[in-house]
Amino acid sequence: MQLDSFESSRLVHQPLSKEYWPLFVALHQNQEVMRYVADLAQITQIRARFDARLASGAKADSWRAWAILNENGKEIGVTGFLPQGEHSAELGFLLLPEYQGQGYGQESLQALLTHGERRFAIAQYRATVTAGNLASRALLLKCGFTQLASARNGYCIDGVEVEDWLFQLSL
Repeated sequence: MQLDSFESSRLVHQPLSKEYWPLFVALHQNQEVMRYVADLAQITQIRARFDARLASGAKADSWRAWAILNENGKEIGVTGFLPQGEHSAELGFLLLPEYQGQGYGQESLQALLTHGERRFAIAQYRATVTAGNLASRALLLKCGFTQLASARNGYCIDGVEVEDWLFQLSL
């Protein structure tokens, strides 16, 4: 499926393509960005994640991913969703630290929700946030998500088993 670009007042969301590899690597090799996501991965693992998200090869059961560019054309992050059934999806987002706390996350997430509903008929989103990630939790709550539960999924970050917060939004 071919992905479309979409915009909000300050942001442009471009389908992830090979030109965004440096951004993807920068996000996935940044300790501050990955602190609540996963251990820093080897470049081969990051490349595999990137290749799986490339818009040109998106399959029905793969991530739909976009690079986020700000009003100055700077690449500031990535966002996307993984379809889970006909009208639902798991979503995710990563922003470079220097662009966090400026409202870009909320603007991008709201634009993604609108685009997903209009273009893909997604009526329900889920999100998983590692416990302690208060910024992502606050962002999801601002955008209308409800925190449903907490769960231990048996995975570790920096050798410590982590708990996940589970969120849902029905449109």
